[in-house]
Amino acid sequence: MATRTRSQTGESTETFVQQNLLKNPEKEICAFDNADIAALRASGAFFEKAIIRPFDRTLQSDVSSGEWICFLAYPFSLGLRYPFPEFMMKFFRKTGLSFSQTMPMVWRVLIVLNQIKSLHVPDLCIEDTLIAYRLRSHGSSRLLLFSTSSNPLILKATKNEDGWQRKFFFVRRDTITERNSLPVKWLTTANLKELAPPTKESEERIQAVFQLQESDRSFLTHLPSSSQYSSSDMSAPVKTPEVFDLEELDSYSGPAQVKKEPSPKPATSSKPTNSKAAAIPKPSPATKTRASSARKRKETDSPSSPETFSFENHGFVKASGFMAYFLNQV
Repeated sequence: MATRTRSQTGESTETFVQQNLLKNPEKEICAFDNADIAALRASGAFFEKAIIRPFDRTLQSDVSSGEWICFLAYPFSLGLRYPFPEFMMKFFRKTGLSFSQTMPMVWRVLIVLNQIKSLHVPDLCIEDTLIAYRLRSHGSSRLLLFSTSSNPLILKATKNEDGWQRKFFFVRRDTITERNSLPVKWLTTANLKELAPPTKESEERIQAVFQLQESDRSFLTHLPSSSQYSSSDMSAPVKTPEVFDLEELDSYSGPAQVKKEPSPKPATSSKPTNSKAAAIPKPSPATKTRASSARKRKETDSPSSPETFSFENHGFVKASGFMAYFLNQV
């Protein structure tokens, strides 16, 4: 069924066609609101000219449109920027997959393979991945890369990610690059070997990847910041935690503990005093000075930033970008 939206003048401006591929659409209503979109834009995930459609809970992620492209928020939470690195873009050109039907583990695998190509195996091609993976449907026409052996090429990439299906948004096609190569609707059938057949050298290159250390083949060490990970050249991998909840980080960082010294006893006076007018000792100047110096030391040791960053007041994308930046300073 086609859904049309209208401008203030009443003219039909855009058309979305429901593909009805989602098994439980009522459980996948969009949860990526305007605050998240603002944080995404502030993170630099897209060029400034990109037009992002305002939050609309009536649209599903599987709608097809010639004017708008649906993006998942998940790859941007990993530090990616659009356009994605050329190696990753080639994967989508070859397969015809839509960004919004691509499961999180595919993004993790592509990120690590892209890093391996940059640092270790420069001749690695998308076609080579068919030696180690095949496309497989995981319900609702969402696709993942299924390992062809019990020894996966990329490690620690299959961890489940809660709620990723509900975090999506739409960008106007004519305001971003690669507009003509991006699909209009979801792919329902795909044979990766037919779409991107391996070459004679593919086996040799995949074996070169297998010979790398496990740390170089693991998603654990490939979570770059958004300022690093775009279609431009990449820097060295950054070690970061594999999974963390940015909204809970404040609970791990309490105020600095300042050792308090007992206040000196008030001096005795020869003048008589009654119980109601008993003198209350003032805090020791030494104690106040020590607490103040502790705060100064804490401010000096903290990474320089224009203001204190509150994770609970910012969207996930902006928070993840800040966290990656902070980790890169260590």
